Amino acid sequence: MDKNTFNRVRIAGLVINEIEDLAPKMYPYVEFVKNEDESEGKYSVTPLSGEGLEVHEILLNKYQKWYACVLELLEQYYPEKAEEFTQAYEKAILYATLECKPRVPNSFKMQFEFVKYLTAQKIILSHLFSRISTMEITETEPDAIESRDVVIAEGEIPVEMKALLFKQAIKPVLDEEIQKFVDKIARDDSALSKVSDIAEDIIASDAADIEQIKTKCTSLQQICRKDDLCTENMKELGTLFNIISRL
Repeated sequence: MDKNTFNRVRIAGLVINEIEDLAPKMYPYVEFVKNEDESEGKYSVTPLSGEGLEVHEILLNKYQKWYACVLELLEQYYPEKAEEFTQAYEKAILYATLECKPRVPNSFKMQFEFVKYLTAQKIILSHLFSRISTMEITETEPDAIESRDVVIAEGEIPVEMKALLFKQAIKPVLDEEIQKFVDKIARDDSALSKVSDIAEDIIASDAADIEQIKTKCTSLQQICRKDDLCTENMKELGTLFNIISRL
């Protein structure tokens, strides 16, 4: 897998958080009208205007582009999740376009339904990130990736976006893989107390302190070199540690 593809997944993890942040800014503007024909639903959403319309257009545009991008990645790298991802989109898009016909005139319930399906998609995205984290990343020519309506060149991710990326996409995967590692060496009765302590410390670390986590990951690797079985199990974390070291 090339770096540009890897960066597309990283940026997708940032964009979905932008979409989540837009939802509570849009739905309070939603108002309803009772339908004369209630066969499809009791209420419809009235057309938005002003700031509500502006936020809605931004959210809808971002969501549709985000879906198309992630679906393409899933079809290539995690095809067994593509259908589930699309099913969640087909339900969520009704609440994003405001074309749904709710039984209750409650904008907060609409927001809840949208975020519910968006969260299901976010979980699938995290699984995709976990899968590609184990793949070898090859060098490619620099390319541009769009996020926050800004063009970000390969290798030039701003500090604030890097921190958000680490917190939302990388740290959860790191915690999960570290816990698997600890469980494996514990089952083999070969766990070194210091290894377990550092592993647990990494999981408990604040995702905002990337440099401290990088230092702890390095320490864990160094200590594991003293135990053959620990070293063998550590190999599964090699690619993830390599990604973290480059942040």
